[in-house]
Amino acid sequence: MEQNIIERNFVVSFLLGLGVIMMMAFVGERLAIGLLEYGVPYGEWIGVGIGAIAVFIAFAAVYTRFDSVYGYPIARSKLVRPAAWA
Repeated sequence: MEQNIIERNFVVSFLLGLGVIMMMAFVGERLAIGLLEYGVPYGEWIGVGIGAIAVFIAFAAVYTRFDSVYGYPIARSKLVRPAAWA
């Protein structure tokens, strides 16, 4: 099976990983600042943890969907519900 473009190219893979890590830090920081403003105890740690986990889950969901449709013809790659789900 053919690899997708992200897994084939080291530079793209590295930059995508770096971007995800930076977004985890940014979202965690923003959430931590918001929690600290409301006076939540340990808000800094809680915000960073929840923000990083949320970004990671969102990225994992998008990347899994991207990887699952890679290499299929255009007609099969559209988001279509299987008949069994109807």
